[in-house]
Formats: sequence, C-alpha cells, structure tokens
Amino acid sequence: MRSFTAAAAAAAAVLVLVACSTDVEDQPDSPQDFEGEAGQPMPSQDGVLSGMLVMGPELRTFKPCAEETELWVIPVESVQRAYEEIAREAYAPVFVEVDGVREAAPAAGFGADYPGQLRLVALLRAESADEGFRCGEELSDVLFKASGQEPFWHLRVFADRISLATPDIPPTIFAGARPTLLENGWRFESLSTGPESVQLRLDLSREQCSDSMTGSVYTWMATLDIGGDVRRGCAWEGALAPGRR
Repeated sequence: MRSFTAAAAAAAAVLVLVACSTDVEDQPDSPQDFEGEAGQPMPSQDGVLSGMLVMGPELRTFKPCAEETELWVIPVESVQRAYEEIAREAYAPVFVEVDGVREAAPAAGFGADYPGQLRLVALLRAESADEGFRCGEELSDVLFKASGQEPFWHLRVFADRISLATPDIPPTIFAGARPTLLENGWRFESLSTGPESVQLRLDLSREQCSDSMTGSVYTWMATLDIGGDVRRGCAWEGALAPGRR
C-alpha cells in the first residue's frame, strides 16, 4: 500500500455523474424498481422516513426525525427482525430508516390513542440508538455512504467525487465516472491522480448486510477494491442515490 499512500497525498479530481432518467418506466431493470414486501410497489421519496422505533408487548411507535409526534406502527418482517437483532430489550429505541405510508389512526385498539399510524413497507437500515449520527447524519449531498471493519474504512460517493478515509491511508479524493448498472446494484470506478495512479472500484449490491462491530443492519452490501486491496462492508443510500426520487 506504499504506492497508494503516495498517490493519496496528491489525489484531487472531479467525478462527473450523468443524471439518471427521471422516468422510472424508462429503466425497468434498475435497482430502483424493487418492490416492497408482500409485493407492494415501493413508495416515492415522500415515504422515506428516519427516526426512532420502539417496540414491545402492546406498543409499536415511531418518532420521525425533526417531529415531536409519535406514530403508531404497522410493522413488516424486515423491520421486526432488525429491531429484535439490535434492541437489547423490549422498548429500547432503535434508529431506523424505512419506507412507509402515513395513515389515519385506527378506530380502536392501542393505536387509537395516537394522532396517526405509519404502515411500513420495507427497511432501508437499522442502527443502535447508541451508534452513529442518527437523526443528525447529513445525507442530502451524497449518493451513497459505505463503511467496513478490520481494517476500518469509510467512503462517501458525492455527485462530483468519491472520498475515502481509513486510519492507515490519508483522506483521498478519487476521480470517476457515472455509475454502471449491475444486475442487482451499481458499480463506481474511479482513478486517483498524482505521481502514481490508483484504481478504485466500488460494487454495491442490494442485499442485507450487518456491521460486524455494531450489529447495525443495512440493505446494501459493499465491496471496495483499492489497487487490488479488497475490503468488504455495508452501504446505505443518500438523498441523491440513483432511483431515489
């Protein structure tokens, strides 16, 4: 990795991403066309919510970020399973990002005491309330974030660059191209600049991924190749992710 370190110190470039078509029907094979659980179509971005989920006997609530209101929750299997994996006990808060549909509160039952309910469609990610930035994480300017352990690495894919940081490598910016559509995800290929060029390839596949250190659950698996050094981890979507409207 010595040559990579030398290249990283001088790396600076621009990644140009050609905007994806806004007509979903023009891209029927892209990962954006996944259906929700039980075959429901995925909601638009208006249905993507982040916040704290609390579940236990006779209680299922979700408090969206930047809102004071708690909603009654109609869960799906992916959310239920992730909550049970991360929560140390019943009623422990877990940070989640989900696709869901807001509805009126039920007329009877435990949910009737809430101002509304959220019918969940699918899980995007679930993290311990004690880990990460939770509601404070900035995702408005990125396509994806990805990270892995042993050795630790963290990567951000922006609209104009790819930024990589690890304890053993200086922060590096890579040049690159528009994402390449794979059968079940996306590929980003980038090249650093400097005395020695280093190739970066990031493959993202749509499948469940668990962080080995924190236990957090994601729905994208990441494989990072830096000049032949392959590292694996998980990824999650930013607001500019392809297909996220």
